[in-house]
Amino acid sequence: MKPQHVLGSLAALAIASALVLPSRTEAFTTIGGNLGLTQRDYRVFNNFTDPTANDNATPDANFPGYTGVAMAMWKANLDWSSRLHGNGNGDPHQPGGLGSGGANFDPSWQGYATGIGGTNDNIISELAGSSGATLAFCETPIADGWRIRVYADAAIWNDGPTTPNNQFDLQGVICHELGHALGLGHTTVVGATMEAAVANPAVASRSIAADDIAGVQAIYGVAAAGKPIISGIATAPGQLTINGSNFSGSGNEVWFTQLGSASNGDPVKLTGVASNGVQIVVNVPVNAGPGDVLVKISGAGNDKLSNPWPFQPDNGPTCPLAFNSCFTSPNSVDAVGAVMGYAGTQSIAANNLVLLASGCPPNASGIFYYGSTETFTVFGNGYRCVGSPVFRLGILQVNLFGDAIYNLNQNALPGPISSGQTKFFQFWYRNPAAGGAGFNLSDSLGVPFCP
Repeated sequence: MKPQHVLGSLAALAIASALVLPSRTEAFTTIGGNLGLTQRDYRVFNNFTDPTANDNATPDANFPGYTGVAMAMWKANLDWSSRLHGNGNGDPHQPGGLGSGGANFDPSWQGYATGIGGTNDNIISELAGSSGATLAFCETPIADGWRIRVYADAAIWNDGPTTPNNQFDLQGVICHELGHALGLGHTTVVGATMEAAVANPAVASRSIAADDIAGVQAIYGVAAAGKPIISGIATAPGQLTINGSNFSGSGNEVWFTQLGSASNGDPVKLTGVASNGVQIVVNVPVNAGPGDVLVKISGAGNDKLSNPWPFQPDNGPTCPLAFNSCFTSPNSVDAVGAVMGYAGTQSIAANNLVLLASGCPPNASGIFYYGSTETFTVFGNGYRCVGSPVFRLGILQVNLFGDAIYNLNQNALPGPISSGQTKFFQFWYRNPAAGGAGFNLSDSLGVPFCP
């Protein structure tokens, strides 16, 4: 069990012990350095061991694709952003107000990391054990990156959105540590996120205060009048429209959160993108996932990157599930008979559907065929389930395990298949050992196709 006595007292939010802070203490302090545009990514390695660190399973439209500790870590950096994250909602403790920095600083959420990474990899993770009253620390210097570690035994950790008084709020604690990552030291201003000590549950630290805002603006400058702004987006299957202002006529970059986890935190980028100044239309890269989208305009400097905006790719309509139909009949090796199945997807664009028939006689020859209608006709030792006209897909051999496998190349079909159509597939195979007609058939597989 976690040591409860630590939670009743103030616990230090320490930075690396080698760091020497300036002597000024009446307001914000800085540690020297800032994060350039190549260091705006941040990720989490989810090795957090407290069940309460990963028990928030409620999705939020402002944080698409992530729940639990990942959502808490995503939120933690957003209040340092130049302006509201989307509509600013998603945190019940600061409704409509998530994004308060007002500086030329905006982060790029990059989801999950595959490990704790090095000291410059911009990853947040848990560290076993404890260190006195220290909850967490940020490894510096920051110019080429940072790393944040959270002591597992320093507290009972909670991912929110509400955190009881006997636990510590990960979002609030990490919001403080990320302040160090972007260049701030401690302050003695009571109630500021960068105050050196905090009492549990530390929920109030999620929302940066006036002193914190003055600090981030001192490091990165007050958000420039010409800084690009995203004010809204619209999605269509495979496409994204970004609305806003101050986009370059050419040479824009559109940054996406990577899909899944990766060994590096680099955003997925489209480069050389044109705009009319207030709108950008792009095709979404296949390796871009749910997360944030940002626009970097031409030129260098912290004022060239926009605010992050929540983004969920539109992958088009979801296909109804494929379904088995008709009848199957026993054969010489299986009392049930051959049964249809599939792998891949029913997407015409993806073109990755694989037809399967299991329970066939090993090494038998056979053929898949398909059509648009069903029938139930005795045929050989089984039933013909696909009505005329039918299209054959070529003779193949069943493998040693009794499986017939066919990669359906929709660019080379004997009969066309279009989105919105349902086609029925069946496998005919030789089976002399069973006697009778010497051949049999599987049941049928109905496949609804989508774009």
